[in-house]
Amino acid sequence: MSYAQCNGCRIAYQQFGEGPDLIMIHGLATNRAFWFADLAQRLKAHYRVTLYDLRGHGYSERTEGGYGAQDMAIDLLELLDQLSIEQADVVGHSYGGGVGLELAVLAPQRVRSLALLDTKINRLQPEQRLADSDYLSAVEQDVLVTDGRDWSHEKHVGLKYLEVMARLRLDGYESSTRDQYTPFGAGRGGLRTAKQYVTLLDETRAGREFCLQGACSEELAALRVPLLLMYGEFSRCLPSGRAMLGLHDDARFCIVPQAGHFFPASHPNVVMRELGGFLGLERTGRAFAPSELLRNVS
Repeated sequence: MSYAQCNGCRIAYQQFGEGPDLIMIHGLATNRAFWFADLAQRLKAHYRVTLYDLRGHGYSERTEGGYGAQDMAIDLLELLDQLSIEQADVVGHSYGGGVGLELAVLAPQRVRSLALLDTKINRLQPEQRLADSDYLSAVEQDVLVTDGRDWSHEKHVGLKYLEVMARLRLDGYESSTRDQYTPFGAGRGGLRTAKQYVTLLDETRAGREFCLQGACSEELAALRVPLLLMYGEFSRCLPSGRAMLGLHDDARFCIVPQAGHFFPASHPNVVMRELGGFLGLERTGRAFAPSELLRNVS
């Protein structure tokens, strides 16, 4: 692990593999370990892979502000400069995809392609409601009952769910059920991540800045980088994917059946297969698929 000073924040990162550059960006309440154990190990056979911890996450510095996706895109741009990465393929999950998207708007010449994995795009989906999906996982049901509030009025249900889970975890709560991937899971690592996330929300402006809208619709529509839009069937971020597809009908769009928000961890084989097709890993050169509307993959 190494460190770089980027946009007023000390950022932790690591690199491995050889070949063209690939940047992988994790989502909120996790860190670069989200990618490390599986997908990053497969992709290092084709790329020099760069993983890093978002500001306030993992081993990166916690600052008072700078948590909007546009701010974090500047973090990433300065990291690319320091690592002498002129251009890279970018893969982002959840909020990490939002960071990658803002980077593509800010410096399109630096992004060779962009894969958004279950990314909520604040500009296109300013609110996220419980009713955006009829599905509740076993752990979600348990957390909602334990918390006791009326979640039907919550405007940012994904963010609130992570916060409630983290606070419950610190209070000693452990669900009797398990999902395919559960944030702040069992063990000291999950407890440490929960404590770090609660501290981030309580001691910085992160909670408010996570909701900043970022690039305008015209800027999003003007993007000219190849796009992969990949979403879980049960995800409440799916409206973002459909809206982005409305702006880019040449994007590769697919839905992972029977999968929720964290499908990069729960369905890595499906993700790897889709990335392989999108990035052209099976053949010389790069080929990008045309629009594949509402295509299910399994």
